[in-house]
Amino acid sequence: MVGASVAFHLARKNAGKILLLERNEIASAASSRAAGLVLQASTKFSRTPLAKLTVDTLPLLEDELGERLGYHQVGSLRLAASEARADELDSMARDASLWGIPVQWMDTAETGNLVPWLDTGAVQKALYLPTDGYVDPYLLTMFYIKAARARGAVVRSRMEVRDVLLEKQKVVGVLTDGGKIACGNVVDACGAWASVFSELIGFPLPAAPVRSHYWITEKSKAYGGEHPVTILPDIAAYTRPEVGGLIVGVQEPRSATFDARDIPHDPADFSPTRGEEHWDVIASAYEDLARFFPAIDAAKFSSYMCGLSSYTPDGEIILGRVPGVSGFYAATGDCGSGITLSAGMGDVIADLLLGRQPAFTIEPFRPDRFGVVDPYSESFRTSSASARASKSRKVA
Repeated sequence: MVGASVAFHLARKNAGKILLLERNEIASAASSRAAGLVLQASTKFSRTPLAKLTVDTLPLLEDELGERLGYHQVGSLRLAASEARADELDSMARDASLWGIPVQWMDTAETGNLVPWLDTGAVQKALYLPTDGYVDPYLLTMFYIKAARARGAVVRSRMEVRDVLLEKQKVVGVLTDGGKIACGNVVDACGAWASVFSELIGFPLPAAPVRSHYWITEKSKAYGGEHPVTILPDIAAYTRPEVGGLIVGVQEPRSATFDARDIPHDPADFSPTRGEEHWDVIASAYEDLARFFPAIDAAKFSSYMCGLSSYTPDGEIILGRVPGVSGFYAATGDCGSGITLSAGMGDVIADLLLGRQPAFTIEPFRPDRFGVVDPYSESFRTSSASARASKSRKVA
């Protein structure tokens, strides 16, 4: 997803020859398994302008291709059931407004009308962002790809990059399984494998693969139909509509993590699910979910989806030039927000490669902000998993 966005934004800014290489099939890893949420506000205010740019880019892609993407602009409803979460909503609303993102405070009746299945008894505050929503992540990736190709970019799948070629610590090309390709810049948008790829230049990026997952209910009149994406930070959960049913996502206290070096090259050969313990996660969250979603008593969960997201210990993305080598950039560590941040990340990298100043600060995203780390170590992976656990709220 992010690599496709980088290619599109480079092509749109007339950056010259652009080649996007994918080791497998396009969007066959995290992008094909994501929930597709597009949420512009979060407790990470550094991300807000990147997320807004994604929402602004969706209609632009449709105009360029003359096709409908099918963005479900149902809005998002952020709910607070505690004073701490209510304070976060206040800050989130102020930050969103600064960037021109529409926000609306909802009273109890309005909240219930937006999400009929919701028990509003525990809700202290409700914030509605009407331009949020969800999208098919595979389709969005292909829109980026098609728009990039239409502007001259070349996209090749089933081509693996085996080495980055350097001269005097400057990128001069890459070695692929099909031979050498000369180039002056390389962008690491390798997702779960980003640290392994960047290790080719001696700087393993500070991100670890962390399991993300969600469950899908069968269709039901009790909670089916289109309604806002619902974020429940007090219980670290979210929901979104899914073809007459409901997607339910839970951020458990300790997600499974993996050594990126052990993940097979082909994601089809690997599953982040270990046995059936993922049902234990939804079972342990049952009582909390029932406070807001009473119909869970009768809900039948028919499907489960899991994948790997690339997380950093501070929950911020990795975006910018990698130190020590001229011409090597990183666009990864999306921390489970790759869909939401895709256009913003692509736009920033395009500006950097063209020697332009990005439209907003990227200091929090510096690839070297942790210094030298071992992203494969147990301690680093544990801290990255903690970042996922607190994704929807601040934890003291």
